Amino acid sequence: MEGSRIVRVVLAAALGVPLLACPALLRAGDPSGAAGEARSAAPANDAPLDDAVARLGVLATRGPRQCQEKWEPTVRYLSATIPGHTFTLRPLAYDEVGPATARGELDFVLTNPSLYVELERLHGAVRIATLQNLHEGKPYSVYAAAVFRRSDREDLRGLADLRGKTLMAVEEWSLGGWQMAWREMKDRGIDPYRDLARLEFADTHDAVVHAVRDGVVDAGVVRADVLPRMAAENKIRPEDYRVLDPREGADAPLPFPCSTRAYPEWPLAKTRATSDELARKVAIALLEMPSDAPAAQAAGIAGWGIPRNYQPVHECLKSLQIGPYADVGKVTFTAAVRQYWPWLAGFAMALIATAGVSAYVVRLNRRLGQAVVRYQSESAERARAEEGLRRSEQLRATSEKLAAVGRLAAGVAHEINNPLTGVLTFGHLLAERPNLTDQDRRDLDVVIRETTRAGDIVRNLLDFARERPVERRPVAIHDVIRRAVRLLHGQKAFGRIALVERFAESLPEVEGDENQLQQVVLNLLLNACAAMPRGGTLAVGTAARDGNVLVTVADTGTGIKPEYIPRIFEPFFTTQEIGKGTGLGLSVSYGIVQQHGGTIEVESTEGKGTTFTILLPGKSTSA
Repeated sequence: MEGSRIVRVVLAAALGVPLLACPALLRAGDPSGAAGEARSAAPANDAPLDDAVARLGVLATRGPRQCQEKWEPTVRYLSATIPGHTFTLRPLAYDEVGPATARGELDFVLTNPSLYVELERLHGAVRIATLQNLHEGKPYSVYAAAVFRRSDREDLRGLADLRGKTLMAVEEWSLGGWQMAWREMKDRGIDPYRDLARLEFADTHDAVVHAVRDGVVDAGVVRADVLPRMAAENKIRPEDYRVLDPREGADAPLPFPCSTRAYPEWPLAKTRATSDELARKVAIALLEMPSDAPAAQAAGIAGWGIPRNYQPVHECLKSLQIGPYADVGKVTFTAAVRQYWPWLAGFAMALIATAGVSAYVVRLNRRLGQAVVRYQSESAERARAEEGLRRSEQLRATSEKLAAVGRLAAGVAHEINNPLTGVLTFGHLLAERPNLTDQDRRDLDVVIRETTRAGDIVRNLLDFARERPVERRPVAIHDVIRRAVRLLHGQKAFGRIALVERFAESLPEVEGDENQLQQVVLNLLLNACAAMPRGGTLAVGTAARDGNVLVTVADTGTGIKPEYIPRIFEPFFTTQEIGKGTGLGLSVSYGIVQQHGGTIEVESTEGKGTTFTILLPGKSTSA
């Protein structure tokens, strides 16, 4: 008796109950004590009218009537054991437990572990005791599930063999009747909702067993203790069934075959509004319930134990992404804002700043557009007054633009040319060293090649920017064209191009700089070759018109997009790939032709080819 007293003192300490507040614990073993008086008290229905009502909700897995028969004795036991309180029983369907708890209609809830986890997470329920099941006279506070088949179905040896088969479970919300087995199948890479031929639910464990027995389905899922219980009741023969992938050794805490991990039994939980003092009294009363008490016998249990750890149930539901973990891994807008609000705030500020800059740029563009409209309007008026004057103004504007860009280019080129010369010089010096590795030589070759290319670009800039006086002398344009063509014969791309010459028999000479005119023709020929990477026809022709000399360079290449044609003579504008052109060739050509008192025009059809026409004053005209 003294040992029992010590156990009760430890229990009170674990539950946080002051010993003086529970004299029944101090008088343990005393038949005349408070506990004995409570057990001999009147039934709940005869309780005083001023007793507080404590409402117990129970998940009625087999209907309200069976729930009343099974748990009404426990309600009467609590009413008799805890003075001043009358306990009532409320059987609940699965979809009624959560709403009833949320509305504050229950003080205590007895439900399966997976639904308890949801109540705990969403509504603040707290477990105070765990049911202890009874099997062959021994208590067990954990349970598992069994996936089973008929003994004559040798084609089903494990869970992996369920693919393409039919399966019946109890309920989708049942932990022992479905969810435990679902987790095991998922761990083996089986999606029962996709990989099975058919998945059904039968509402009761007995119905699942009968369906497997009658061959309605290939396999079934029930609580692991159902098969031995039905065998003990002579409802089935145990040798007619086999459990798939039975657990062994330390993984088998139960005395009968199981296919899944073990999980804690049903918990009794207090709801958020229930006082801790009442919860302690209920917990103590249940823990003191002997296994031979009428309440325990009616429920078919060994009694109650201290609350177990339900983290394995959390992990099961989290793995299946059901219940309170249905949205695990899903990012909601609210959660994203809560987690990333500093980044979102920074992004919003950056967006606002960008919008401000964009608005400023739009205003500038609008003003620029208005200025362009005014300029075009004035140009149109001048054009209507005198077409020749309008053309002169356009040429003057283009010249000024080229001159401005030329001055800018000259400044940039001079600043870059000196360091490039130094890099190229030291590159050549390093390349002459005898102790260089092959990799070093390859690297230096890259440096020298790219520095030389950069130097060429700088020289083009200087040529573009330099306003040389035209050294005028009589020039035979045919000789200029032939020399330019000979320079291209060494080009690899020129080998796939058919050259056609259409020269006029009698053509006046041109007063001009022979080298500059050759540069113009060479630029046009190079552009034509670049426009025909797979080959084509390059036609060069000359003609005389009103004392002037016409030079045409036509290709059958890719052509120029219509929107690009107005810009092709602009400095640095190019339609070639990056690294294959500087965009200065046509600008330089335009300037040279203009210095010679001529014009250069272009006609192009995208996909068919391009024709450049140069008009130069003949010697007699320019004289």
